[in-house]
Amino acid sequence: MLELQNVARHFGGIKAVDGIDLTVHQGEILGLIGPNGSGKSTTVNLIAGLYKPTSGRVRFLQEDVTELQPHERAERGMARTFQNIRLFSQLSVWQNLWAARVVRESGWAGLRARWFASAAQGREQAEQMLEFCGLQGKRDLLAGNLAFGEQRRLELARAAISGAPLLLLDEPAAGMNAEEIDDLDQRIRTLRSQGRTILLIEHHMELVMGVSDRVVVLNFGRKIAEGLPHEVQQDPQVQAAYLGADEDDELAQTALRA
Repeated sequence: MLELQNVARHFGGIKAVDGIDLTVHQGEILGLIGPNGSGKSTTVNLIAGLYKPTSGRVRFLQEDVTELQPHERAERGMARTFQNIRLFSQLSVWQNLWAARVVRESGWAGLRARWFASAAQGREQAEQMLEFCGLQGKRDLLAGNLAFGEQRRLELARAAISGAPLLLLDEPAAGMNAEEIDDLDQRIRTLRSQGRTILLIEHHMELVMGVSDRVVVLNFGRKIAEGLPHEVQQDPQVQAAYLGADEDDELAQTALRA
């Protein structure tokens, strides 16, 4: 579904991403991990179109999208969440969902007409997503007045209601407590069961190792490991990247499981 071919992004002399090859297969959850500064966020911004690669190509659904703008990639079926929540804080919960659906289906030009139009299907989808994120009772509350964990759930639902087959989840567990992370785990699995493909960028190891089909590890802008979660956990390069540890260092293995 998604392929990065020798993708690099340099900022002056800094090689934030340095020749990454990465494939996301349809219907899978791919975890993307790495220490701080490893290039994860730059990689997701390259995929979403916020950055143009210094070199290399990005292909999505068998189309070269390297030169496309973010909105053009969204129209082709990419949706994302952000490390820092970016809801429409002065719109209600329901309006956030409705706006996301309308823009995906009609583009910004059709937003006004669709907003005031009678669209039973749109209302039904919004109701389904309210149930998905557990916010039926807060549909008319301003998004900015939700609790932090509720805002996280709404942002996930807003990405999902777009209908995009590929979801880019950029550290969705950031700031969550253990109960909220367990809840997030189940919601991610639900989205995959509905046919979504998910690229999960995450620091929380228990979540990413538990929910991912495969895991890719970056360090200093390069891919240093790829494989099944348990294989990656045991990789000495990965252990060294996280803790400067030797292959048999139990502390490193514990950190990658925690």
